[in-house]
Amino acid sequence: MEQLPNTPYRELKGGKQIAYAAGHLGPGMLSQFITTWLLLFMTGNADNPILSGTLVGTATLFGRIMDGVADPLVANWSDNIRGKRMGRRLPFMLLGTLPMIFCFLMVWLTPQVAQTELTRFIWLFIFLNGFYFFYTVVVNPYFALLPEIAKDDKQRIFVQSFVSVFGILGMGVALGASGFLINALGYLGAGVALSVICALVMVVPALVIKVNPDYVPAPAPNQTKNLFKNIVGAFKNDKFVKYIIGFATFFIGFQLVQYNLAFVTTVSLGLEKGMSSTLFIVSVVCALAFIPLYNVFVKKFGTVKSLMISMASYALVALLIMSLPQIKGIPGTALGFALMALLGFPYSGLMVIPNVLVSEIIDDDYKRFAVRREAMFFGVQGLVNKLATAFASFAVGVLHDLLGSTATQSLGITVVAPIAAVFSLFGFFVMLRLNREKAAQQ
Repeated sequence: MEQLPNTPYRELKGGKQIAYAAGHLGPGMLSQFITTWLLLFMTGNADNPILSGTLVGTATLFGRIMDGVADPLVANWSDNIRGKRMGRRLPFMLLGTLPMIFCFLMVWLTPQVAQTELTRFIWLFIFLNGFYFFYTVVVNPYFALLPEIAKDDKQRIFVQSFVSVFGILGMGVALGASGFLINALGYLGAGVALSVICALVMVVPALVIKVNPDYVPAPAPNQTKNLFKNIVGAFKNDKFVKYIIGFATFFIGFQLVQYNLAFVTTVSLGLEKGMSSTLFIVSVVCALAFIPLYNVFVKKFGTVKSLMISMASYALVALLIMSLPQIKGIPGTALGFALMALLGFPYSGLMVIPNVLVSEIIDDDYKRFAVRREAMFFGVQGLVNKLATAFASFAVGVLHDLLGSTATQSLGITVVAPIAAVFSLFGFFVMLRLNREKAAQQ
């Protein structure tokens, strides 16, 4: 599909495409650091936890709801802004970065500044919500740039592959290197180091993305600034509805495993944080290695089938995460290496395919309805997925509190994986229906 007409930004070419992709390293790294370590940070000392798992899950639940609600608000604002100097997206990316980093750092100061459980919960609640709000301010416009700076599916796959590379590298830092940073600097020190990297890489897209001098800042024929109408308009696209139901359901399963992963490696497998970080790096390296394979899948099978491959493989790996640690006699380190390597395959598909698929839907939507709402589609996707994430984070905290998350009582850790597999498979079958309808239309 060709790029939408009258786009606010120049098409990126050559190395500038990679420079744009580098921006994904920072915010994703901070978000993944919270996903991986926050629950363990708050509840890791069983005799004297900073907060209970349920309270951490509650704060995360509302933080993700805030994140999700902010998505369509920021999307609607970004879609309708008419900035001649920096366009519709760059102002949000640049102005949102510093408050996002500030709120991120305040999360790790919770035990130092608040002494009672109530004040600690309030502190965490405020700054976790703040982080997720400003995360949306930065990330939603960033992703909405893709259909504006890449002219067709081939170029979008190329750009998104590098976005995925940097996203996976950010995940690798948060999952892998952060464990060593925590051991050396503590949680707050590790957070400061990651924040510096985030601030630096977010400058890069602003240096390479240029406003299109031929762009006429006028709305499309059926454009509206009404937030509710734009949200409803996105859901009038039947392809998007099927996609978002399938992907959001799968995403619940994905996030259930993510929030539980640090407990799997440190409790179920009995490994130190440093070794856990090494294992996380293995999954990242494998995810990077599989990106070219998913490029082949997309060219051969299309975006929907390729995403289905990622979903099915993730469900299988989730079941292995549940069952293999129960087998006696397998060294924890060897088992950890095997599981993390297998996780790399679905990780890679998750990073490469969804935004390209949404860009296809955006092109289709403009042709059908003559409305430009690139950010709104990414915003609605963000809203639904973050509500899914909120549910997953809350569920893991509650399961740990009810069923146990220690070496002597670990059922709360074990049951997460099969639940995740069920959600992933449900998403797979919804996407199967979308694929059949797409094939029937061709």
